[in-house]
Amino acid sequence: MRTGFFMSMAAAAMILAGCSNDENEAIDNSPVELRLTSGVTVQQTRATFTPTQSTSINKDEVVSVWVNQTDDVELYKANQLTANSDNSFTGDAMYFPQNGFSQVNIYAIHGNFTTPFSEGTAFPTTGVEYYVEADQSEAGGAGYTHSDLLYAYETKVERKGNPTTKELTFYHMLSKLEVAIQIGEGSPKLASSDAVTLGGVKLNGKFTPPTEATMSDLSARADMLADADEPNTSNMTLGQKTCTGFDENNVFYNEAIIVPQEMKDKVLTFKLEEKGELKYKILAFPGTGQAVFESGKKYIYHITLNLTGLKVTSQIKDWEPVKAIEGTAEMEPEP
Repeated sequence: MRTGFFMSMAAAAMILAGCSNDENEAIDNSPVELRLTSGVTVQQTRATFTPTQSTSINKDEVVSVWVNQTDDVELYKANQLTANSDNSFTGDAMYFPQNGFSQVNIYAIHGNFTTPFSEGTAFPTTGVEYYVEADQSEAGGAGYTHSDLLYAYETKVERKGNPTTKELTFYHMLSKLEVAIQIGEGSPKLASSDAVTLGGVKLNGKFTPPTEATMSDLSARADMLADADEPNTSNMTLGQKTCTGFDENNVFYNEAIIVPQEMKDKVLTFKLEEKGELKYKILAFPGTGQAVFESGKKYIYHITLNLTGLKVTSQIKDWEPVKAIEGTAEMEPEP
């Protein structure tokens, strides 16, 4: 199955000075600013559920950006950009080189890393350890958004026009779990907190970002991920919001970012207010004998809590593609 859901950003390069009058039209080497903006064109239609960080990067999330000349001379290393609520970013300004190069390569990473990237950090050429949060119980909270490992790169981005706009496509590198909970027979009540847990899952791994790869290729993306040197396996706390039905107008999904791994026989536990628990063991996917959660896919479970037991249906989907809108950049007055 082709994997696909990805997020997008637009890189806008703005010419701040006029062009040369030379009859050979030599390259104008005045400062040209490079701006990154996040764009959204797809609107979610579900009335009660809008997926978190599905069409833009959430406000206050940080993206590390590397910019090189096309001859691999480094211009910016791990420039830290912070997402705003209007799809723009705040951070130090970046510029195209003024030495005759009119093209740059851009690499951008977002995620939870054991050693976070800081300004000036070289682009990682070997595996860097990432992790997901064990507590992702807050809907749309930092536990989820920080854990979402995203990667994008674009080569030979050329300065042209005023402004110049280039889409930069992010891919979700990890897996996503969506659990919708409906109260059924006997009206069981979930405990007031920490009621839904997923047992014995890996919470960390290694990510090696490529500079040449077909990002839409599932096998290529899988090659970017590896086990951590010291895997951390623990329970994960999920959200416990319930819904009145699984139809589009009523469904609500408790979301979690999952490290790609074998999930067969992992257990979802639902702790009840009046003590006692309901449990669901994840089954092998039909015809496979396994339940491997893969990069860039989401795994959807509809679970009805009955005092006599659980009723569960499930499905697997790609994360759908989202195209960036064209960003705009206004000419700033000269100082």
